[in-house]
Amino acid sequence: MSRDTTDLAGLRVLVTGAAGGLGRAMAEALHAEGAHLVLTTRDADSLPRAAAGLDRGPEVVTAAADVTNDVELVKAVELATARLGGIDVLVNNAGVPGPAGPAWENDPAEWWHAMEVNLGGALAACRAVLPGMIERGRGRVVTISSHAGHTRWPYVSAYSVSKAAVNKLTENMAIELLPHGITAFSYHPGIVDVGLGASATASAARDSDNPWDRRIESWLDTQREAGKYTPVAAAIANLLRLIRGEADALTGRYLTHEDDIAGLVAATDRV
Repeated sequence: MSRDTTDLAGLRVLVTGAAGGLGRAMAEALHAEGAHLVLTTRDADSLPRAAAGLDRGPEVVTAAADVTNDVELVKAVELATARLGGIDVLVNNAGVPGPAGPAWENDPAEWWHAMEVNLGGALAACRAVLPGMIERGRGRVVTISSHAGHTRWPYVSAYSVSKAAVNKLTENMAIELLPHGITAFSYHPGIVDVGLGASATASAARDSDNPWDRRIESWLDTQREAGKYTPVAAAIANLLRLIRGEADALTGRYLTHEDDIAGLVAATDRV
């Protein structure tokens, strides 16, 4: 991208799934650094929550757009283009955990719904946003992934497989987008105490009738107690580096909150 890659001020960023959890934390961090925001949520009722407290400074555009609904996504992008002139960065954040338990015992509709949201939703958002980026000859796409997609995570197979597919989609799209000046990344923020990894979510799962939900949340509790959760600020720090463009030389990569972005870029430059 032709702009200053160290500055978020004025950058136009679309975040899906922005009503709560990690999406909301991203929106706050981006807004604080001067980025204009396009925040989408699954339904209109959650729009005020997405934009709460972001009424001063950079412009914030909100739109109800379920990531499984292509028409709603296109309308959200049209609104953002009319208000802001376009979108510079897409952050595919919307996601669901999917069913827990042995894959062959999962409800097939619930299992496939996780694929439709986590993988299909990311691709649908790309379909809505990329034509404008291609026309302008610049852009970035960051899709939130997980260690679950980088290795095996038994008993949450739908989530794991969907995130593995997201990683592979990113690798392929990065090559396809090279001629258009657009970069693409999948990003693992770590396990954070918001959204799917939040204490409140764990409490609800412990009350579930599904023993596999309780088993998974018990494991998350041990991770939290062992200090293996990632502070939200640390989870977002590398994400902001990707959004700024500091990792553009690494397009197509699966990157994490622990990676030394500058060091990886320097190593690439030496090759």
